[in-house]
Amino acid sequence: MAGVNYVTNEKGVHTALLIDLMQLRGTENTQSDINEFLEYLDDIIAVELSKGDTGRPYDEVRKEILNG
Repeated sequence: MAGVNYVTNEKGVHTALLIDLMQLRGTENTQSDINEFLEYLDDIIAVELSKGDTGRPYDEVRKEILNG
């Protein structure tokens, strides 16, 4: 997407995101394009923030839901 640049470290891993709002404003991106990008960005943030979290066993969660 125009106006969006990824910053990578020496290993080629994306470590940051730069959004040029002036360039983004001047492009032909549709609202749908922008919404799709923001949803993708939200997913990336959620994954990064949950790294290292421990999960719960399926049966435990299922019982909790069913017993409400």
